Amino acid sequence: MAANNGIPSFESLLELQEVYLRAIALAWRDPEFKQALLTDAPDALGRYLGYEAPWLVDLTVKEPSPEYGWNPKTRTWSLPPHTLTFGIPTRPSDIVEEPIALAAYNDAGPAYLFTCC
Repeated sequence: MAANNGIPSFESLLELQEVYLRAIALAWRDPEFKQALLTDAPDALGRYLGYEAPWLVDLTVKEPSPEYGWNPKTRTWSLPPHTLTFGIPTRPSDIVEEPIALAAYNDAGPAYLFTCC
């Protein structure tokens, strides 16, 4: 379980990409890990790869249906779609800042959106 439910940063999403690729490689080699990944993905990623998402995520891994996979004739992958679901919290009644401005400020990261000169 994540220590907090912060907004995923660019770096944390890149880290998840690397963990995703490592998990695929390990699942191909280790049937025990693959079963653990299908049963409880966050636990398996933590135990086998030392990964814990820095934000709360309901991560589920499923076996794809038979039409997906590697095509040796065309040397291409046919991959199932990934699913991403996120919640939109209710706007607090006492909020005074414009949320879109706060989102832009957060997106800018450590850069300043304006100067005082």
